Amino acid sequence: MMKVLGVFAQLSLVLLISAKVFAQVDGVEYDWELKRDKVGIKVFTSPVKGSKYKAVRAEMQVKASVNSLVGLVFDSAACPKWADLCKEQRLVEAVSPSELYVYVYNDIPFPVKDRDVLAHLVWEYDSAKKKVTMSSTATVGRLDKTKAVRIENAVANWHFTALGDGETLVENFAHIDPNGPTPAWVTNLLLVDSPFKTLKRMRKIVESGKYAEYQPEFIPLEAEEASP
Repeated sequence: MMKVLGVFAQLSLVLLISAKVFAQVDGVEYDWELKRDKVGIKVFTSPVKGSKYKAVRAEMQVKASVNSLVGLVFDSAACPKWADLCKEQRLVEAVSPSELYVYVYNDIPFPVKDRDVLAHLVWEYDSAKKKVTMSSTATVGRLDKTKAVRIENAVANWHFTALGDGETLVENFAHIDPNGPTPAWVTNLLLVDSPFKTLKRMRKIVESGKYAEYQPEFIPLEAEEASP
């Protein structure tokens, strides 16, 4: 069975320009504001109607394949090396090669309590767009409580789209209720600094070629060769 993914670790789960983009969650409209644009990585935040917490979106291009990005995310042991604030990650249940329940423990700076989450992850491959999408939703039950505060309401997405010439567009989205009060500096950390560090480390690892030979079970073997 495939290794566990490190995708919800952002629960460990930007030029001031507003931009309308497609909704990340059905029925929700976003008004993205660019908060950071540095070293080829952009991080945006947006208010969400009915929520006191903002959503975050980050994007970059990497010189690596879609498959190699999926390979990194599926490598559970690598989670602390690239996903900011991730301390531990383990598989709880593999429903199928593309549907998993994953536990992630996030080390939040003192004096804020650590957070953990049980995430339901679903991977999809769009052969027409040469795009992989991972959708993650926080769930409850299944696991006993820990010393960390359990995140119960959160959604996150990864999108990896082949651009041709060996490059891939990476997009990440998250809207998280931390389930408890957090100081302003922690909110800023989670909304801007953490996604930025996560993508920067991700790029360094995948461009090293470490996961160049990885083949996800849910992507056809010929998909990489047929990239635009």
